[in-house]
Formats: sequence, structure tokens, C-alpha cells
Amino acid sequence: MVKIAVLDDHALFRIGLMTLLKEEPRFEITGEYKSFNAIKPYVSTLDAHLVLVDISLNKQAGFDVASYIKVHNPNIRIIILTLLKEECHIMNAMEADIDGYIHKDSEPEEILSGINRVLEGEKFYSLEISNLLITNLHKRNFRGLPFLTTKEKQIIRYLMEGNSSKEIAAMLDVSPRTIDTHRANILGKFNLKNTTELVTKIAEQKIRIS
Repeated sequence: MVKIAVLDDHALFRIGLMTLLKEEPRFEITGEYKSFNAIKPYVSTLDAHLVLVDISLNKQAGFDVASYIKVHNPNIRIIILTLLKEECHIMNAMEADIDGYIHKDSEPEEILSGINRVLEGEKFYSLEISNLLITNLHKRNFRGLPFLTTKEKQIIRYLMEGNSSKEIAAMLDVSPRTIDTHRANILGKFNLKNTTELVTKIAEQKIRIS
């Protein structure tokens, strides 16, 4: 049984989220909190595998709350829930080693998928957040990765624009399988599993692609 606690000061969203979680037989809600002060006394002994934390909790920032939980109960995974789209908040999540960052407008299926991936030990950023980060990274025109070929750098730029392997293949006049091979080689060079991890890596290390 996966034990989950919810920390969100918006009652309607909190109730809706808990209703969604309760539909999953393997999820057990072990705590429902509307403020940091409500959860703070229990953090060190909190019986949960995962805590879903609203990014804005009255006067407390969700990142500060998440960091506090990480320090006092490091085995707990944290997913930030947000309506904010500013890139600075996404970067703060990365720097705070948050396990997941999900926009509140995400479909229920994506929320559940993100929870499951975080529970499996992966980092997760919802599609809307990933697309925002990809767009902003592309605008910066990142430069320099000598271990990548010119073709691989070109494919990364197309991926950062949100293109699929099929779309990239059409633009480069090659087969989708060829693009998939390049894509696998790129991820292998970074020792990563997927495109989202690649974008995260580029952001964290301020890598430039020319």
C-alpha cells in the first residue's frame, strides 16, 4: 500500500485531489493538511511515502516546506502542485531536489502517472511544465557540447521545440527509425532515460547547444 499525504490550502482542489487518489486501490491517504503549521509537528514521524505540496501555502512557500520535509524525513518523496508557470519556480524545484512538479491544470491521468513515476524513483515534470521549460531553454540558444555530433545537436534543438521523432524525420528527410536511433544515442551519451531528463540536465548544468 502506497501512503500519501496532501498539503494544500485550497479546499476544493484538495478534496478533488483526494477523491482522485482514493479511486486508486493501492493508494492510502494518511494525512490531509491545509497549512505548514498543521503538518510541521508530525513531519519527522509522518507515515507517508509521498507528500503532495501546494507551491503557495498562505505565507509559506511550498519549496521551503518541501525542503523542511526533506531534511526532517528524507525518505519521503515530494511533488509540488502549482498554478504558476514562471520558469524561476521550475528552476527552484530542480535546485531543491523536488521529485516532481505538476501543474494543477493537468489531466487526472497525468497526475496519477506522475505520482507513479516519482514512486518508482524518477523525476517528473508535467507536460505543460516540460513544454514551458523546453521553450525557454530553446530561446536561450545554448552552446557547446563537443561530444555531440552536429546532427545530434540539430535533433536536440528540434526536440526542444516539442517535435516528435516522426516530425523531425520529415524535416530532415530521413526515416523515424533513424531519428529514434540518434535520440537513443543522445540519451546514452548523457546516461539519461528520456527527453524530459535531457531537458532537466541541460537546465541544471546550463549547457549550451549551438
